[in-house]
Amino acid sequence: MDVTKSPPEQTSPGRPVLDLGFALAVGWLLYYGSCLLVAPSLEIGGGFEVDWQLMSQDPFALQGRFPHRILVPLLAWCTGFGGDGYLTFTHGLHVLLIASTCLVALRLGGRYVDALIVGAFVAFTAPTQMYKLHWNGYADPVCYTLFLWMMLSARRPEVFWSLFFVNLLNHELAGFLLPWLFYLRRRADNRWRLDLVWIAATCGLYLGYYLWIKAQAAQLFSADYFLSHPLFPGGTFAVWNLAAVHWVTTFGPVLAVLAWHQHARPPAVERWHLWLVVLGILVIFCIAFDWARHSNLLMLPLVVAATRFCGAGARHRVVAAGLLALTLVLFWLVPPWESTAWPTNLLADPGLLVQTGMLVIGQGEFDIGFGTLGDALGRWLPAVWPILAIVHGIGVVMWIAGIALTALRKS
Repeated sequence: MDVTKSPPEQTSPGRPVLDLGFALAVGWLLYYGSCLLVAPSLEIGGGFEVDWQLMSQDPFALQGRFPHRILVPLLAWCTGFGGDGYLTFTHGLHVLLIASTCLVALRLGGRYVDALIVGAFVAFTAPTQMYKLHWNGYADPVCYTLFLWMMLSARRPEVFWSLFFVNLLNHELAGFLLPWLFYLRRRADNRWRLDLVWIAATCGLYLGYYLWIKAQAAQLFSADYFLSHPLFPGGTFAVWNLAAVHWVTTFGPVLAVLAWHQHARPPAVERWHLWLVVLGILVIFCIAFDWARHSNLLMLPLVVAATRFCGAGARHRVVAAGLLALTLVLFWLVPPWESTAWPTNLLADPGLLVQTGMLVIGQGEFDIGFGTLGDALGRWLPAVWPILAIVHGIGVVMWIAGIALTALRKS
């Protein structure tokens, strides 16, 4: 018997205001609960949050290393949280992220208890917790929120692609998920020619905006920077492995529901959520080194898989709660949120990366080159393979556990 059969994507019946109120309340409660485990920092460090805070004082002054990523500083400035209030603003946006997760779960046909569990999956794992310490003040969670809103608006192309353009203004990584976004629209609407027009229009508009900014202000992280500091293929191989380690250590056993979703006979087309998002992540890492940031996009297929898992019945909800509890215990025993967290600190130790040729430090700020594939396979991998094999093995066990969960009967 197919234990994964669940209602098609739909608006939660007849109670949109109640759903919204529920989602916001759950978003606040879960975020508050997550802060009991990882308290948000309100200190500016030496990362890119410096640039976003500077931009939030005057978004139109075109300051910082990436003045084209204007969305979150602009929102902070418009709401009176520019400058010193910037970090408080970014942490508060996590409530919106978690609430949006709950709304997507409800839209997929989940019950309120399902939305609560799925929201907790996001609140207590990397998409929320990583941005309280290690990536404090970064704007990435707004990208995740906008992607969730696009899932909610997939039937309305004018809203969907407008949100895509807004997402590009936050971070150009949104463009790497175009195959997944096109797939979302195909599930809701067969007018693919219309979508091609929208894609051309939004990307063209963003390109014009980007080139105008480039002509007006200095940009460290422009397309020229990435072309002159190639990561692929040697650095990409290392980053792909580090991203897999990040998934295991910062999402934990809840990842098992992804394997369940692939093997428990859901609607076959839904399996593409995982693979198209992972494809986008892997392509991002052909140019970008921040594996502990962009790999958090895995939350998008996780939300779908977790909703379907919980919707399969009471037993599945109990198991989902158990997976979350086990994840929290493991996070308590081995906290993964600091930049020096084990085991990533062993695999990505700067001294080791330089010694093995994976990093080549030049003169000037962020003048960092990357080693060849030969350096990755012949020098870095032999130095890290024991711990890397253990973590990959744990990931395989999680996947097998997810397959084993397909034996659960619908209740």
